[in-house]
Parts: sequence; C-alpha cells; structure tokens
Amino acid sequence: MKLPTLWKTSSFFELMLPALTTMFALQTLRVLLPSFVWYLGDAVSIPYTMLGLVAIGTFALSILVIPFYRILGLRRALVIVLAGISIARLIEQFSTNPALDLVLAILGTLLFTFFIPLYLAYVRQVGEPAPRKFGRGFLLGFVFDTTLHGSFHTLDLSWQNHPLAPVIIVLAVLVQLWLTMRLPAMQESVESNFAGMLPLAALGPFIFVTQVVFQNVARATTLTGFPMPLAYAFIILVNAIGISAALLPIVIEASTTFAVVVATGFLAWLTSRPDPQPGTADLMFFFGNLLIFPFVTLILAGLGSRAETNKGIGRSALANLIGWLLFVLLAFLYYISYDLNVGIPNTWLPPFAVIVLGVAVIAALRVMAHVPAAGSTTSATIAFALVIVPLIILANWREPQPITGKGFPVRVMTYNVHNGFNTDGRLDLEAIAKTIEQAQPDVVGLQEVERGWYIDSSVDLLMWLSRRLHMPYVYGPTADPVWGNAILSKYPIKQWEARSLPPPNLPLKRGLLWATIDVGGGDELLFIATHYHHIEEDTEIRQQQSPALIDFWKRRPRTVIVGDFNAEPDSKEIGMLRDAGLQDVVDLLGKGHQKTWPANKPTQRLDYIWLSPDLKARDVQIPLSTASDHLGVAVTIEKK
Repeated sequence: MKLPTLWKTSSFFELMLPALTTMFALQTLRVLLPSFVWYLGDAVSIPYTMLGLVAIGTFALSILVIPFYRILGLRRALVIVLAGISIARLIEQFSTNPALDLVLAILGTLLFTFFIPLYLAYVRQVGEPAPRKFGRGFLLGFVFDTTLHGSFHTLDLSWQNHPLAPVIIVLAVLVQLWLTMRLPAMQESVESNFAGMLPLAALGPFIFVTQVVFQNVARATTLTGFPMPLAYAFIILVNAIGISAALLPIVIEASTTFAVVVATGFLAWLTSRPDPQPGTADLMFFFGNLLIFPFVTLILAGLGSRAETNKGIGRSALANLIGWLLFVLLAFLYYISYDLNVGIPNTWLPPFAVIVLGVAVIAALRVMAHVPAAGSTTSATIAFALVIVPLIILANWREPQPITGKGFPVRVMTYNVHNGFNTDGRLDLEAIAKTIEQAQPDVVGLQEVERGWYIDSSVDLLMWLSRRLHMPYVYGPTADPVWGNAILSKYPIKQWEARSLPPPNLPLKRGLLWATIDVGGGDELLFIATHYHHIEEDTEIRQQQSPALIDFWKRRPRTVIVGDFNAEPDSKEIGMLRDAGLQDVVDLLGKGHQKTWPANKPTQRLDYIWLSPDLKARDVQIPLSTASDHLGVAVTIEKK
C-alpha cells in the first residue's frame, strides 16, 4: 500500500497522533478509577461487589468497537474515536462535578479501548515499519503523561487549579484534532487468526504495571528516597533509553528468546517485593522502564508481521477486550485486597502482569525472522529532550525547612485526609491545605496518607501538602510502602520511627508514627500519630491496639497522641486510653458532644487528641470542612 502523505512527510506527525491520544487516555484513567472508588463507592455508597461489576462492565463495552467499525468504516470510526477522546478530555479539564467527571472518564476510556484495534488496523495496512512506529508513538504517550504528571508535582492536570493546566490541555487537544482531520482514507482492514492477535491482550497488563509501579512518580519518590524531581528525571531518562533500545535491530534466535525469559523473570522478581529497600527500588524503576518499553514495541511489530488472512477487526477487538478485562481485574484485585481477603497477596499481581508481557513478546518473536533497525530516531530524541523538564524543576527544588520555636504553647492538629478526596468524591488537595491553614497548627498528625495509589490518581499527597504548607514531614507506611500516617511539623524533628499495631494479619495494616520535636526554648514534645482499625463492629481488634499504644507511650511526659481511633468516646478501646491517664482535649474543654464524622453530617466522634497528665489544653477547634470525610481537631497545648 502507498504510504499516506502525512506519514511520508515527518516521523513527528506519525508519532504525535498515538502519543497525544495515549496521554489523554492515561490522564482519563486516573480520573475514572478514583471516580469509581470515591464517587460511586464512597459518596454514592455503592457496594464493592457492585462497583466491581460496574468497572468490568465499562471495559467489557470495548467489544462494541466491532459494530462501530462495521457501521462507520475504518476512517470515519477512527476520526470519531479520536475526536471523542480529545473533546471528552477537554470538557473534563473544566468540570468540577464528580458525576460529570465519571461520565466523561467512562466515555474517554471506552473510546480509547476502541482506538487501539482501529489504529492497529490502519498501521497493519501500511505494513512495516508502521506497527513499530505505532508502538513508539504509544510509548511516547507514556513519556508525555509522566512528564506532565511530574511537572505538576504528581497532582494531575485534571485536578489542578494552576492556570497553565487548561492552556496545556487546550493546545494538546487542538494539535490532536488537527492531526486527526488529516488522516487519509483507508481500505477495509485485514488481520490474522485469533491466536496471531492474542499478544495484543498484553497491553492491558502493561498499562496496569506501568501505572501502579514503573511510571508512578510518587511511588518512585517514596521507595527510592530521591527528591521528587530526581525520581521523576530518573524515570524519564530510562524511558528515553528504553525507546532508544526499541530502535535497535534484533536478530531472532534462541538466545533472544532466552534473554526475554531472563528479563521477564528478573522484572517479576523485582515487582514481587512487598517492601523494597531503596537499592532494590532503584533497580526496579531502572530495569522496569528500560526493558518494558522494547517489549511493547516487539509485541506490536509482531502483530504487524502476521499474514493477513481475515477481513475486519473482530479478532483484534476480542484480544483487546481480554487485555482491558485483565487491566480492570488486576487493578480491582490489587486495591480491594486492602479491604477484603481475596486469597492471594496483591504483590503477586504486578509480577503476573510482567509475565503476561513476557509471554506476549515470545509469541511475537516466533513470527519474525528479525526486527530491522528503525529509520527514524525522532521518538528517542523527543524523550531525551523531555529530561530537561525534571532537571529544571530539580535545579529550583527546595525542601521545606523547619523554623526555630519559642517553646510552649504549641498548637497541634489531627486530620484524617481521606486520601485527598472530599465528601463529593473529588480529589481536592487545595481544600485540605486550606482547612489545615485555618487551624494554624505547628504540628499536624495525618491519617490516610497516600503516596502513589493508582486508584487515588497516583498523587503524592504528603509531598504536595508539605510543599504547599511549607512544613517538613516524616512518614510511616502501614498498609503498604505508599499508604499510612504522617507528621508535618514547622519545628525540627529530632528523632522519629514508624511501628506496626496488632494484629499483623489485617488486610489494611495499622501502625503508629512517633517523632520527638524540638519546639524551642529547651522544650521537646513526643508526638504520636496513629490510625486504628476501621470496621465499626471489630472493637476486639481495637482493644488490642490501645494496649499496644499505651505500652509504647510508657507514661512519658510532654506527650501528645493524635489520630483517627474509629471508636466513640464510650467504647472500651477509648476507655483504656482514658484509664491509662491520657486526657482527651475535647472532654477537657467541655466539648465532648462534638462529632467529627462524617464531615458533611457528623454523627460520631472518631478523631482525638490525647495529652499526657503534665500538659493542659486551650482553644480547641474542630474546623468545619468537607475537604475530607473527617473533621480535623486542633488545640493549643501548654505545660501545667
């Protein structure tokens, strides 16, 4: 087939259309999954089982691409899909309604599931090297997405108040629509048998493992210990190297297959670590991004090399459906395991996704005698050029610094930040920051702090709040390395440590985080932040956690214990703390009737600040805000 004019003029154009489309889709997915969990699940109170069915049903609709293609034809179908993805993303950028966000995210995601088999049908007609170029454009979309995600300190453009956010999206949409309108007319598509198209199903697991692990800037920051811009630059640089590796010629022989098996096994082992240490995490993010990008290029090149025997896109659509169902099942199982026992550790799921990719690569290699060198290095050049963005941010990066205090009094606060989501089910970190500012605390204990959970839009909530409030932090993971408790402090933190709370077999593990804080004037404060088990009827579990907390305290003076204790003041677990000599500041000031949950219509008091007997309280405040599902509690403490 004669190459379309657009494809002949510039490699930049042929890369940009799939790259921008993929970037929009990845941003849309980081709206869709939180909308399922926090809007439908939390705000609307749809049960988890029903949520799972809704999520699976949404991705199952990808099979509708077959009648869509048959009714409209290839070019018209592809133009409508591309325009729909960009317009849905554009409207979503200006939406502040969580219900509308959900509708737009479902529409944009569904159209992207249509895009993959339709665009693959196009590049298969063109023949090699078009499928490999599609692969590089697809991967470049991941680089674009990570670049923007990191540029805004891991808070996606969809949730941003920054004036640049809509400008960037408008410009990207205009470019994508311009490229879409220049797609040439196409003939009816042809494809190979179903077995030949099955490796396409690996793209769903690829998206899962990149978003949960390899491309997750917040997760990389937390696990490696690097400053955010350095972790972010590291990922972009290795992305560029990975795309460059995909440009190299490959001779297909037994040793090539053996190398893929070894690489797959190594990546599976790295991603299976439940709590990787910084050295292991460095290897994971380096080799993961280095190897997984060429894997995808080989898969798509293999699909383009197969004999064309059947008309239509039915078989590629079916393989695509399997891939998306794998994606949603992996994501659902990964995070539901923190609430329910699903029978397997969620740390098995990223290795499974890697193994699926490895098998797909081996299947692709079987139909290729060799993979020739790519004629253009545009994709690698763009990826390497983008490394300058995190380097500029790194050059101007300044961590918040503590200030010298003047001793007591000190104002402290506790706040369960609900992973950053308000009572309407929308991510709003600015509202959380303003709620904390209103209370004017010197030290804050935070609960439900996420630092890269994909279902929470992969934001590093703690790092973002620390910079926004100009308060240094310490962090104590509990459920996994990127979810737990934190302490923000204006004053120097001299020592700190995270400890677990019993029992150890909880799906969502609990812990405490303590810090010795120099408040100035020769005074120190022992500050403990904790979060008890959340299921209301499981009082026996919380009755194990209170003695563990009391035992750690050991009646030390000048101690403040804060947290979400998930229990009412008259419960046994709270009575244990009171009997140990701790003072509840709300009771001290005669405000025991105050409720803290749910924030929009409080009916229970679950959040507490406890003082050791040598301290007294004044000016207790429970700021009214729906930025989280909990209300915070703040108080000024003094020495008796």
